[in-house]
Amino acid sequence: MQNLSYTNIVLALLILYVVIKRQLEPRTVKFKPEFFIVVILFGIASIGDAVSKQHMNLSQNRIIIFGVLSLVSAAVFAILRAFTYKYWLDDKGLVMREGNWLTIVWWVIGIGMHMAVDRIWTGSSVTLLLYLGITLLIQRGIVWYRASTKYPSEISGNVAAQKKDSSSRQERRDERRRDRHERR
Repeated sequence: MQNLSYTNIVLALLILYVVIKRQLEPRTVKFKPEFFIVVILFGIASIGDAVSKQHMNLSQNRIIIFGVLSLVSAAVFAILRAFTYKYWLDDKGLVMREGNWLTIVWWVIGIGMHMAVDRIWTGSSVTLLLYLGITLLIQRGIVWYRASTKYPSEISGNVAAQKKDSSSRQERRDERRRDRHERR
């Protein structure tokens, strides 16, 4: 279980570093849940691995209590972080967002509380990835909602830019595949 716990901590720290860095930079408001769903799935797989291979013995009542409290905590801290963002329009008319020092404070408190309770509950940090995926997904949804409410007509430009970025990435991938195929 110790290796799984260390793996979760390392992955969580890597994700947190990237996420917090990005949350403190001015960024275009986007809603792309795919990454967060992948993190959630890794979290579920990690818990499943811990239960099946590490023989964690947890009562159903403890699972329900911890699960509900974890979801509530993930939602509360996601909301708190989303309310620390500043929103504005850039020169292209896109809705932008940026966190601040309070965003980091809510991250530190939320993760610290979750890890402490996780250690008490499981003796590990096996649920950390699941928690991160859920809290990030909720936060991103709230940020999107708040930006859409504040700039209801301008947010359509963000949707169009997001689709254009996605289409451009797909075209670059297709081009690389064609190049690899032609070299063979």
